This record gives sequence, C-alpha cells and structure tokens, in this order.
Amino acid sequence: MKKIITMCVIVVLIAGFATIDLVFTTRFYSNTLDNLQVAALSIADNQKNLTNADTIAKIYKANDEWEKGKNRLTMLVNHNVVRQMDEKFVSLIAQIETNNYLDAMITVKALISQVKDLREENYPLLRNIL
Repeated sequence: MKKIITMCVIVVLIAGFATIDLVFTTRFYSNTLDNLQVAALSIADNQKNLTNADTIAKIYKANDEWEKGKNRLTMLVNHNVVRQMDEKFVSLIAQIETNNYLDAMITVKALISQVKDLREENYPLLRNIL
C-alpha cells in the first residue's frame, strides 16, 4: 500500500512540475510574441525613420521581456534555441539603430515566426505522454 501511495505522489509531482513548465513557457512566449508584434507594427509605420524614440522603445521592451525570462527558459529548452534568439535580438537592435528598414523587418518577422514555433512546440503531444 505504501508503494502505491508513493508512486501516486511521484506521478502527481511530475504532473505538477510539467504544468508549471507549460504555464511559464506559454506565458513567456506569448508576452514576447505580443511585444514583437507591436514592434513590427512600429517598424512598418516608421519606414523612413526607424531611430525614432517610439520604435526604439518598443524594440527594447521586447528585448527586455526576452532578457527577463531567458535564463529560466535555458533550463527548459535547448540552449542553441536561446542563443539563436539572442543573436536575432542583437541584430534587430543594431538594424534599428542604423535605420536599416528591410533587414529590420526581415529579422522581426523571423523572430515572430520562431517564437510562434517555439510556443507550438511547447505543448506536449498525446502520443508522447502515452
């Protein structure tokens, strides 16, 4: 009887930790995605002058959101994914500061696409659970 109770407790703990992981990463990806989409709109609206204060503030807000959660995210996902995202954020900031519209749009769209993919990969597949 003690073995069954112990096994049930272990299963509940594993399920609890998996739920916490899912909730954290989903919220993190959603917040980052929202900020990137706002930044993309600002970039599109300010094609001629990307270095205006509004666009730069939105880019830095998206970057700050990423920086705030990336250390915890490193514990949960592949380190290479986090490094790739870091490199893209650094590139995006440099492109905005140099007023390079085309590259900035490409980079922000790539970031948005990658965050969407990461958010979708986050959900467990039923066949993997069973």
